[in-house]
Amino acid sequence: MKKLIYLTSLVGMGLFVNSCSLGYVATEPVYVETVRPARPDNFHIWIDGDWVYNRQSHAYARNTGYWAKPNPNSTYVSGQWQNGTKGKYWQKGHWQKNNQKQDRRSR
Repeated sequence: MKKLIYLTSLVGMGLFVNSCSLGYVATEPVYVETVRPARPDNFHIWIDGDWVYNRQSHAYARNTGYWAKPNPNSTYVSGQWQNGTKGKYWQKGHWQKNNQKQDRRSR
């Protein structure tokens, strides 16, 4: 009985991990320029849309970008295409905290 529970749990975890895996494609999708809405104010920055993998169509679709008000201690790192062993995949953009040591040197 314990073996059955262990085996069932192991299979369930394998399915979960597989469903969370990256989507790989042979070539990057074609970039389409989108029209930006008006900037809310001078403090906002434009964040380009990310690519999202659709598991049913096995293709990436582009999300639209948006204006964001950044945290003064963070910088936005844009997403980019990465090469993997199975093909290309999208590394999503993210906010990164600034390194205070670097900030002091650059002043």
